[in-house]
Parts: sequence; structure tokens; C-alpha cells
Amino acid sequence: MTRTVYGPPAQLAVRGVGVGAAGLGLVVVALTVVLSVDLAGWLRGTLLVLLGLAAVVALVILVVGVLRVFGRGTRLVLDDDGFVNATGFGVGRRVPWRDVRKVQTDGAIVSVDLSGGRQSLIRTASIDVEPRALARELRGRLNRDRGYRPLSGHDDLG
Repeated sequence: MTRTVYGPPAQLAVRGVGVGAAGLGLVVVALTVVLSVDLAGWLRGTLLVLLGLAAVVALVILVVGVLRVFGRGTRLVLDDDGFVNATGFGVGRRVPWRDVRKVQTDGAIVSVDLSGGRQSLIRTASIDVEPRALARELRGRLNRDRGYRPLSGHDDLG
């Protein structure tokens, strides 16, 4: 069984770690300033709540970045039975090759038409693969699943 996993580019994952860490650092500096300055009670409370919210946002960005560095989160998994597309919104669902009708690409998105009028959009900007190369690989796997062979006699699919 051949399995290919496309994950986010390393630069994107590391960027999330950097932005999250920098955000937490700024929150700590701002918290130090707020606590050292004598402010009115309501103003101090409001600033502490805002800093708490900023800390939560920065922490989420940091955690997502760390998860991406370790290969979790956004990804596309191709195997002999089908694929799992987790490059967009929602949870990636397994799609068997028998449900795939057509593969096409336009810009940074590879569109996979499925049975029942459904569609799976693969956002290649969030994974480390070129759209045309991915569409070619998807078509090759689809052809292999259907038992198609090239007319030239040699197998260019793998």
C-alpha cells in the first residue's frame, strides 16, 4: 500500500510558532507595564481582561504552530483506497477512489468532483505541493484504481 502525506510547508509551521511566541512576549511586557502603573480600578480591570484575551489568542497560535511543526493539523493523505482532505474548513473525511469523477486545477486549488454532485476542494497553499503536480498524482492514482494503463506501453503513473 503506497501512502503519501502532504503537510504544511515548514516555513508556515515555524511562522506560527514565532508569531505565537512573540505575541506571548508582548503580552508579558504589557502586563508588567499595566501592573506597575497606578491606574483607575475599571481601567486596570479592562486592560487585564484584554491582555488575557490577547494571551489566549497568542497561545492558540503558538500551539497550532507547534502541532504543524510535528505534522498535525492541515494535511492531505493519499493511499491506494482513497484520500483524506483536511486542507480546508471542517474535519477531513475519507473519500474512496470509486467516488471520484474528475480532477481539475485552477490556481492554488485542486477541485475533485465526487459522486452525488459533491466536491472536495484541496487548498494547495496550505500544504507543500504544487497544484499541477498534485492534480497529476491524483489522476494517476485514479487511473490505477480504475485499472487504466497508458497506451504507450510503459507506466508513467508511478
